[in-house]
Amino acid sequence: MSDVPVLIAGGGVTGLSAAVFLSWYGVPTVLVERHPEPSTDPRARALNPRTMELYRAVGLEEAIGQVRSPIADHTVVAHAEAVAGPELLRLPNRLDTGPDSLSPCRWAAIDQNQLEPLLRAHAVETGADVRYHQEVVAVDNGPDGVVAVVRDHRTGREERVRADHLVVADGAHSPVRRMLGVGQDSSDLLARKVNIYFDADLREPLDGRKIVALTVRNPAVHGFLTSIDGAKRWRFAVSLRPGDDVADFTEERCVHLLRTAIGVGDLPIVIDHVSETPWEISGQVAHRMRVGRAFIAGDAAHAMPPVGTFGVATAVQDAFNLAWKIGLHHRGVAGPGLPATYETERLPVARHTTALTVERYGLVNGKPGDARESAIRQRATMFGYTYPEGALVADDTPAPHPVEDPDHPTAAPGCRAPHVPLEHNGTALSTVDLMGRGLVLVTGAGWQPDATSSGAGVEHHRIGDTLLDPTGDLARRCGITDDGAVLIRPDGFIAWRSTTAPRPGVLSAVVDQVLFR
Repeated sequence: MSDVPVLIAGGGVTGLSAAVFLSWYGVPTVLVERHPEPSTDPRARALNPRTMELYRAVGLEEAIGQVRSPIADHTVVAHAEAVAGPELLRLPNRLDTGPDSLSPCRWAAIDQNQLEPLLRAHAVETGADVRYHQEVVAVDNGPDGVVAVVRDHRTGREERVRADHLVVADGAHSPVRRMLGVGQDSSDLLARKVNIYFDADLREPLDGRKIVALTVRNPAVHGFLTSIDGAKRWRFAVSLRPGDDVADFTEERCVHLLRTAIGVGDLPIVIDHVSETPWEISGQVAHRMRVGRAFIAGDAAHAMPPVGTFGVATAVQDAFNLAWKIGLHHRGVAGPGLPATYETERLPVARHTTALTVERYGLVNGKPGDARESAIRQRATMFGYTYPEGALVADDTPAPHPVEDPDHPTAAPGCRAPHVPLEHNGTALSTVDLMGRGLVLVTGAGWQPDATSSGAGVEHHRIGDTLLDPTGDLARRCGITDDGAVLIRPDGFIAWRSTTAPRPGVLSAVVDQVLFR
């Protein structure tokens, strides 16, 4: 039986991100994925700025930015009775970034089938053991670790692997989650889709429009069209009607449906293939995100409708939250209670974000509602999700729940540290760049150096000393005076704040509490 600190079940964006983050924290990791290679389907087509902040922390922002989706310059999200017909509704572009004041990062237009190989290469380069054709088929989750049976689908050979921690990232229908006895909240099925992949020249029916997604609804067909290559390869996700089965989608029927959806009765179409199984659109959240030493993340924990890139964003947040906590525990800096806060913090975020995407999916598909208000809540969720409890020490200003207004951040413990442009040793950076491998203490210019003694190796930056604040906004936006301080977690969230100089010994006690020592 082999032994590893962390075993990851599932090699999609969630699992690969977890492997990247854990390797960055120096945690040896084995990842197993039943498929033979990373995804070849574009699926998620962009990463939002908060997601990019997490990849920036581990040095991947530039590499991701160098890859461009074939639809990077596409802007149209619309509804019509047919592609060639007039638009009934046009929705705001998802890559509307908003003001630079919220983040040093921008949207990244990268497809999932471009992102996964990049993550895989980086994970392997930094020491992760990534294995395809392999799957966890049994789990014994004990108090001191997890023993998993891993099957190699090429040989049929099975191996027992003991891990200190198990990351369950094997998708929305997660077999490992079910092995752990974790169910999901009941949810109405919003749609069942079958993907039809085809080649066609749609320049005339599109009339110059560069679509991100075009939803078609008429008496004969309902679905949405997306471009695969930005030119002639397309995917139409057609909604199944009662009694429909994938076997019913013959080449003849697919051509008829596509011509009806496009609105050109004699359009030349070449069917490439039809997805082997239907996929479901729903909003479901697992009852638990932690069972002992097993942690459930990504789609295995929360299945969301594909709107606003929140599925991939929430998954990457899960992975980072878990990685820094396991990382500090693995180094002996933190107690076992720190990884246990993963569920405390992430489950409420999963519930809120899933509900938001279900609402947004309804608006995208024509249900009545306030689209502008929904867009505001999406933006607030992107930058303003909060942790009312967990690895933090609350103060007199509790974290707003479930989100705060990112344009007016409170900087309360449990909230993301606001982005402020700074300088360090002549280099321009952001408070976002203080995200690191451990806790970071930022203090006002009047903070006394001997008060930082915590015995925890906390990185310390004093405004006006090691850290320059050209705008003079940092202390104000963090809500501290000249002798106050904020303690920032590796994920950029505030763990503790003292608006003025604390009593001697308080910082040491705070660090012990945050790290569950």
